[in-house]
Amino acid sequence: RVHKRRVTVRFMFHNPDDVRWFKPVELYTKSGRRGRITEPLGTHGGMKCLFDGGVVQHDAVCMPLYKRVFPKWPEAETGMG
Repeated sequence: RVHKRRVTVRFMFHNPDDVRWFKPVELYTKSGRRGRITEPLGTHGGMKCLFDGGVVQHDAVCMPLYKRVFPKWPEAETGMG
């Protein structure tokens, strides 16, 4: 369901714990809108989202499932060299 910037999304998760786990991840739509999860909705994984502009009814909400991780540099070890 869409009401201007606020959107109710279903069928992305299966329980509210998953919604809470992915809450910090930014969402985007196929039309280019950016948004975030505001709260879980119900017991079947629905959620309320807030976007930066108006979202149309037939737009798809997506979430990137990758995270850029930088390698840890080795600490200066004592006794080497």
